[in-house]
Amino acid sequence: MENWDDLRFVVALARYGTMSKAALHLRTNTATVSRRIKRLNETANTLLFQKSGAEWELTTEGRRLFELAAGFSDDLRSFHATTPSGLQTTQTVRVTALDFLVSTVLSKSLNAFTCQHPNVTLELSGNNNRVSLAYGEADIALRLTRPTEGRLVAHRIADIRMGVYGPKNYNSQDWIGLTFDLDWTPEMKNGLAVFAREPKLRMSSFQAILQAIRLTGQPGILPEVMAKEAKELELLQPYEEMRLRELWLLYHETRKEDVVLRSTCRWLEQSFATMTE
Repeated sequence: MENWDDLRFVVALARYGTMSKAALHLRTNTATVSRRIKRLNETANTLLFQKSGAEWELTTEGRRLFELAAGFSDDLRSFHATTPSGLQTTQTVRVTALDFLVSTVLSKSLNAFTCQHPNVTLELSGNNNRVSLAYGEADIALRLTRPTEGRLVAHRIADIRMGVYGPKNYNSQDWIGLTFDLDWTPEMKNGLAVFAREPKLRMSSFQAILQAIRLTGQPGILPEVMAKEAKELELLQPYEEMRLRELWLLYHETRKEDVVLRSTCRWLEQSFATMTE
């Protein structure tokens, strides 16, 4: 194979599924991705990908090449990250976390991060979507549930207290909860126990719940760290009956010697340690 750089395009297309997403990841355009993949097909004298609906999937031969290329890429990244120059080279670290953690905790520590990591670009993605740490869709994930599958390193870094909050002297008989698919969570079970009825309004995020509380005057479930910033709200249940959610910091085991990733993990841990002070 004459151009090893083409392998980056195989890895990106395999991981992201579409040429547009692969191009975005590689900071190029769709035409370049298509041209590089076509050149690799011709070099290998076989098809490496086949179209499946809106996405591209690896063929058997493509899978073999992807595993070689991905392994080489991860090994090279780990080697570079563990050298003394690892922290001196510009690189990007992508962290995915729930929206409220980004807005109420991590945003307050950004100055500390930029001072500690002048050569690192930090991407904070506020969502709870399933991402593959193995395929590089994110470098670090903060989740309220510990995964039971995958080769992940998991550290419990905080407990997030959840409770029922509402405006002072509220008089509504209704309440605001999360969407039906989240009724299994401790915070929703808590709300159902406190009010003994289904919520009148359901939202997909705690930010939306907070906004709805302010607009309707109805109480709802919120993380304590969010509610403390909303001075007009008060806790509507005994403090000791609030529910705790474990916050887990996750990354793929192949990254455990990565200097920049480890340093970012320390910043995250410090951010949540400050939250409890």
